[in-house]
Amino acid sequence: MRLLILAILLLGPVSSAAEPTVVRVVSYNIRVGGMGMDGKRDLGRTAEVLRALRPDIVLLQEVDRGARRSGGVDVAKVLGDALGLESHFGPAIPLQGGFYGNALLSKFPAAGPVRLVDLPGGAEHRVALLLPLRIPTPAGEREVLAGSVHLDFRSDAEMLPNAAQLAALLAAETRPVIFGGDINFWPGTRTLGALEARLTRLAKPKPAGTYPADKPRGEIDHLFVHPAAAWRVRESRVVPEAVASDHRPIVAEIELLPPAGK
Repeated sequence: MRLLILAILLLGPVSSAAEPTVVRVVSYNIRVGGMGMDGKRDLGRTAEVLRALRPDIVLLQEVDRGARRSGGVDVAKVLGDALGLESHFGPAIPLQGGFYGNALLSKFPAAGPVRLVDLPGGAEHRVALLLPLRIPTPAGEREVLAGSVHLDFRSDAEMLPNAAQLAALLAAETRPVIFGGDINFWPGTRTLGALEARLTRLAKPKPAGTYPADKPRGEIDHLFVHPAAAWRVRESRVVPEAVASDHRPIVAEIELLPPAGK
């Protein structure tokens, strides 16, 4: 015992293995700025749904900022403040004195400005919001690119170029990527296939339907990572929330792996 105590005093305590870097990501289409299936607009309810999922990053679609229909508020900031997360908004179209688009909430600080990628060709103008984040790891901070998107629903053929554009852009990234949102297309469609050809889609156990929230028939909300070797998926599922929006949220717990050779 005396020898063990002496060894600890001389060498210090034995270090344990470094804790893995685990990120919880949620994607949620909150329906025209926060409208539930019951016709009530209640951002407090939306915040409670998200809080229960303990997210580090939230990818939001159908977000209003300053629009009359949602009381003129900055919806992303209201939700971010409620969750203790930074909020970032990407406008797609002007709406009722404000704007409508996508948002990203994060507990990790931004490593640069928001980038908006134009997605023309649908019934209305859409954008993808991309934001670099600084994520702490045992080996120091790493920069990760996160993104939220809402593709138009009009037709598989018309949205295929948008999906191919995004897939090529994200596949060329040198940083690890977390990306997702309301893709509006389901497995087996060409639009989703274009994204799956370049990115790794996080599969969900059945039932995997996300829309409509009360009786889901379509799996149209998806999360992706890139490259596959940078991430280990611990969990990926649909959340059985049927009232707060017309979409069900999806959540994934993913582990950011050390770079190859580290």
